[in-house]
Amino acid sequence: MSAPVTTTTSQPVILEALDAQEHISPLAVGSWSLYDFANTIFSLNIISVYFPAFIVSDLKLDDAYYAYPLSISLLIVALFSPLVGSLSDREGGKRMPWLAATTAICIFMTAAMGLVPGLWPVLVALVLANIGYQTALIFYDALLPSVSTTLNWGKVSGLGVGIGYAGALFGGQAVKLLIGDHAPNKAAFVPTALLFLLFALPCFLFVKERRARVERQLAARTLSWRGSAAQTWRTIQDTRSVPGLTVFLAANFLYSDALNTVIIAMGVYATQVIGFKSAIDVLSPAIIAAVFGSLLFGLVTDRLTSKQAITISLSLWVVVFVAAMFITDKAIFQWVIAPAAGIALGSTWTAARTMMIELSPPAKLGEFLGIYNLTGKFSAVLGPFLWGTTLLLLKPRDYGQFAYQVAIGTLLAMVVAGLLLHLRTPNISRRARSEGASTQV
Repeated sequence: MSAPVTTTTSQPVILEALDAQEHISPLAVGSWSLYDFANTIFSLNIISVYFPAFIVSDLKLDDAYYAYPLSISLLIVALFSPLVGSLSDREGGKRMPWLAATTAICIFMTAAMGLVPGLWPVLVALVLANIGYQTALIFYDALLPSVSTTLNWGKVSGLGVGIGYAGALFGGQAVKLLIGDHAPNKAAFVPTALLFLLFALPCFLFVKERRARVERQLAARTLSWRGSAAQTWRTIQDTRSVPGLTVFLAANFLYSDALNTVIIAMGVYATQVIGFKSAIDVLSPAIIAAVFGSLLFGLVTDRLTSKQAITISLSLWVVVFVAAMFITDKAIFQWVIAPAAGIALGSTWTAARTMMIELSPPAKLGEFLGIYNLTGKFSAVLGPFLWGTTLLLLKPRDYGQFAYQVAIGTLLAMVVAGLLLHLRTPNISRRARSEGASTQV
């Protein structure tokens, strides 16, 4: 696998596929994708549905009580992501032990949320669970080149995202059946942890890591938790040497702000404003659409370019947010707006992950994915904070729908800004090299 060609011309950047003839086990691809199925069960049930409902519906507290703890956890992840990614790059990149450890933290703390008494212990467990979940994504994303070749990154990435959303649909319905309609929302936490564990196991059993060549100075670099700030700054400086990467990360920061907030707030908005009894009624059509959107845009990303795929996705987000601000009809919201949001969400994650890997030198993939996660997490800190603060100042009990319209307006502004900046990123075309050299394993 070669590093991106360093060119600043207006023509598409050509990324040669040295591993086009590499054989990838379908079992490994399926097992890697199944991890996305597993962790999205956590994302839907904890982040989007049951924890916000536990705060707002069961405890009758303000939205800030779920938004701020999530912002705190994401801030912690953002500060340490580059260091964690650098550690995983040592000796050619060893992601699996890190993925296992962070996944275990998430699963254990998710179960603890359902077992510990009182509000504050649950909030602490939530923060730790989300730290584990978000950190695990760094190592999971870095495994994509181990289960794909350069020419089908988009296809396999889309497969993972699509199966992930299928996991969200399955996990939401399965937990709903397990706990019943009248159980407290807290009862969903332990079943969610068990489902995460069950479906994550194949990834650890059947995915074989592909190791990259590493220069000695990279492997010998001294890394420490105490020096994480310095390491983060060094990595940021390194990204400036890759044409277009800084612009991509800045754009990703802006539009990820909106996307991460939608994941957290869509369930509450559907129940509190639109009037649905259960967030699953709206999230299910969105998730089904996200499955097809992810698979479709995986092919679009490979057939066109990742830049063009992201441009299409962000344009769809603009339409979704404008419609959500002014349309409250249940049928339209459930069968038009929610599915459109699902397609946009799945397609954006698929294309953005692919573009980040296209831009990153293989020997520093974990380190650069750490920066990718840093920008995403800082935006995820900002997004829930702005959402929660807006609704804290413009209390929905006093201002009604207008408070939520203003909150959605902040998300729309972020997407538009991100789209305008994204238009300045390089257009990367992938092609196979004629001699068909293979990647080192």
